[in-house]
Amino acid sequence: MLHYIVRRILQAIVVMLIVMIFTFSLPYFQQGGILAPAYAILGAQATPARVAAWAAQHGMNHPYLVRLWEYVSQIVFHGNLGTSYKQNMSVWNVISVFVPRTVWLALSSLVLTVIIAIPMGMYQAVKRNSTFDYAATGIAFILYAMPSFLLCLLVLDAFGFHWPHLPASPPSGVAPWAMFTDPVGFVLPVLSLTLLSVAGLSRFMRGTVLDVLVQDYVRTARAKGCSNRRILFRHAFRNALGPIVTILGLSIPALFGGALIIEDVFNYQGLGIETVNAANNYDVPVILGITVLITLTTLLGNLLADLALGVINPRLRLEAAK
Repeated sequence: MLHYIVRRILQAIVVMLIVMIFTFSLPYFQQGGILAPAYAILGAQATPARVAAWAAQHGMNHPYLVRLWEYVSQIVFHGNLGTSYKQNMSVWNVISVFVPRTVWLALSSLVLTVIIAIPMGMYQAVKRNSTFDYAATGIAFILYAMPSFLLCLLVLDAFGFHWPHLPASPPSGVAPWAMFTDPVGFVLPVLSLTLLSVAGLSRFMRGTVLDVLVQDYVRTARAKGCSNRRILFRHAFRNALGPIVTILGLSIPALFGGALIIEDVFNYQGLGIETVNAANNYDVPVILGITVLITLTTLLGNLLADLALGVINPRLRLEAAK
């Protein structure tokens, strides 16, 4: 088990380093290169001498590899995501207020998705080709194919402007945990993000359970007289969880990506709003800092999924140890 954990951690570190190198190199390709912030800040006073002085002040005149090492070391050892030259403050200070709000939104949606999608997929597999199965499949396909912004607008129109007249957006300037103390304003954003996730996960769960139910060991259990309930929960459920755990780990980027759009539609003060504002203001360090942060969260989610998969399926640990 220890070898399995160390191997997964090393793989996550390699991926994180690749992402940091990529995000560090992106500003070189913008108009003006890495000196673009100097021209934006100095404006009409951006003479070659002033630009050179600004570059020396912020270490922009150092070679690429030296700046890359400084960038990686400041993230790894100090947790410094860089500096927003437009706002004259560190990127973390800019986004730290918004991070917990988006995290709580994504986690709430993930919990609801698991609670709804897994039982729904199992019931569809047991009642396959029934009216419920066809209806749930059709709804899942519609939700899965629907753009997130369109779903948000439909939910907003149905529940925000008609019955039951839920708030169109959460209250602004509230604490991150306000969705638990005053949840009414957060119903529509959480509902929209959950609907986007339930559609895909329920389909995967249905297909995985159907694959397990035709395995030889399930037929053997039936031949020995095991009840359908015991077969479903003792054999099919545990063996079907492996691919689902992997999908849950891989769904974290989609959750954050959907949260960015949902926050913009519902005017929820999270990372989505800040990303849109940073993009409109050409605040490249903030966008890259958010990218690194979401990458780190994604890798942690995938690492936890890999560890959970190793607990569920001991054969993976044995194969990794070879």
